[in-house]
Amino acid sequence: MIAIIVRKELLALCRDRRVLILGLGLLAMWAMLYVAALGQQQRQQAERTEIGETTRAQWDKQGIKHPHRGAHFGMYVFRPDVSLSAFDPGIEPHVGQALWLEPHRRNMARFNPTADGGPGSRFGYITPAFLLASLFPLLIMALAFSQATQEREQGSLRMLQSMGVSNRALLAGKLLAIAACLVAVFLPVFALLAVGAIRDPASAALLPRIAGLAAVYLLYYLITAALGLAVGALSTGGRSALFVLVVVWAVFVLAAPRAASAIAKGSVPLPSASQFWAAIAHDYKHGLPGDPDLPTQVRKFEAGLLRQYGVASLSQVPIGVNAARRLLRDAYADKVHAHHFDALWTRYMRQQRLLRWASVFSPAIPLAATSAALSGTSLAHQRHFEEQAEQYRQAFNTAIDEWDMTHTHGQVSYETQYAADSIWQSVRPFRYTPPSIGFTMRTAWPDLILLAGWTAAAIGLLGVAARRWQP
Repeated sequence: MIAIIVRKELLALCRDRRVLILGLGLLAMWAMLYVAALGQQQRQQAERTEIGETTRAQWDKQGIKHPHRGAHFGMYVFRPDVSLSAFDPGIEPHVGQALWLEPHRRNMARFNPTADGGPGSRFGYITPAFLLASLFPLLIMALAFSQATQEREQGSLRMLQSMGVSNRALLAGKLLAIAACLVAVFLPVFALLAVGAIRDPASAALLPRIAGLAAVYLLYYLITAALGLAVGALSTGGRSALFVLVVVWAVFVLAAPRAASAIAKGSVPLPSASQFWAAIAHDYKHGLPGDPDLPTQVRKFEAGLLRQYGVASLSQVPIGVNAARRLLRDAYADKVHAHHFDALWTRYMRQQRLLRWASVFSPAIPLAATSAALSGTSLAHQRHFEEQAEQYRQAFNTAIDEWDMTHTHGQVSYETQYAADSIWQSVRPFRYTPPSIGFTMRTAWPDLILLAGWTAAAIGLLGVAARRWQP
């Protein structure tokens, strides 16, 4: 019975040229937007690569100077884009693209695209992912509700019921027919993503992510289709159903995400830049809770050096004292920075958890979070990059100070020049290793559960509508 209903509904959908024309128009608009975004991403990545190579060449050819002065020359590192960031840039437009690595200090990512976006950026970015999550659900809801209201308005519902066709089977068949159409229509979308991913050296790792994106977007569309059918079956007429669905769409796509974001920011405020860096400077000088202040730590360390080498003054110590002292100070600076950056990331995560609570009002919220996670542009992925860059910064600064410590003795002036290009070139280039799909799933599972809950709720509402659907 359901198979017959599905076949009949598929034929009706294929004959509805209005749906076909509108759907093809939206798909063409999506394809143009995605191709444009992919081209822009490739241009930006080429610029980053060129800047990175230039700064690295400058680092390698610093010449002869004190090793610590050379370390302070510093370098920029960039997070390489993946092809899927053209589909869903996630938080990338709002966070820095580059990290400046230097001794003693862990920096924030800088040069975020929104800061250079010009006056038009205030209106937001229309991304391929946003188009799929906003305009297409409106089309699906309109298509689904009309499938239910037409049965009543044309008088066919009474006839079908008299023939023994249950409301549950009829609505299930309509939902399956719409789902089949969605699969057929949106396969080219994700096939285009796969074609774009093939050009990426990490294409083998991207294909499971694209499959995951296809699954979550189709699940989201199934939710909107079920809601459209349920509202159409429960309403008394097409106009009232359309009004309700437009309100539902506006809440899902426009109102709930923005209101939730504002509430999350207000409930978990972030420290200002001046407050953040002042707190780090205070704790570095005076010590974290339970630690002595920095001068006390340095005096204790110097006394330990004298005892260790059995000498009366630091000038007699057989290693570079300044470099050894820097290693101590930098290790404590790294500890203080880690403490404050972890606290900042914790605030970001608390804001994200508040956004998840708002998912009870909109499935678009967990969809956006899952889409960004699978695209590699979520908050967790940004943190993963920044922590790898920080480990690299600590490693090369420590290596330079250890070289300085072993090649000198006593206290050497900063004006002494004895490190050459071979030292700078010995520092390996930064190579970012993106996280695996397992990392993504561990960060996205709460949002996947929320999407599954919305699916169950939409199917449940459709079941209620089946019991109340009357001619």
